[in-house]
Amino acid sequence: MPPTARLRVLSMAWRTLAILACVGVLLVGGLTRSNDLFPFGVLDQFSSGTDPNGEVVNTCLQGIREGGAPFDIRFGQRSVGIERADVENSLPAIKADPQLLAPLAAEYDRRHPDQEPLNALVLCQRITSLQDGTAQGEEEFVEVVRWEAS
Repeated sequence: MPPTARLRVLSMAWRTLAILACVGVLLVGGLTRSNDLFPFGVLDQFSSGTDPNGEVVNTCLQGIREGGAPFDIRFGQRSVGIERADVENSLPAIKADPQLLAPLAAEYDRRHPDQEPLNALVLCQRITSLQDGTAQGEEEFVEVVRWEAS
């Protein structure tokens, strides 16, 4: 067999394997509805628009320390170790088991050792009503679920 024919077979084999691997990752991301394999995940945030007369729901996180008022905590790797979209994708599981917020509180406390630890973490939503694509009225604050330190 000439060397060029052998190269073509090897070239086709690795290209076929690469394509199958990409399709497999896309399939797993789509079936599990996970963005863990970004950029091969479902990317739900790009799949639909917002109704100009609907609502915009902004998921938020608030921390509470002993005797203190609630304060906003940003999502992200530098704060609680997880992005907002990942929390939103896991919302049904978090509602069913608020204890799933405990690692976020622990990560926040780890990153802020000079501050008092969190006593509670509130997963919340700020809902803005739209009229003709413009925000109308007061923003509504909804507490979705609360985790409290034991």
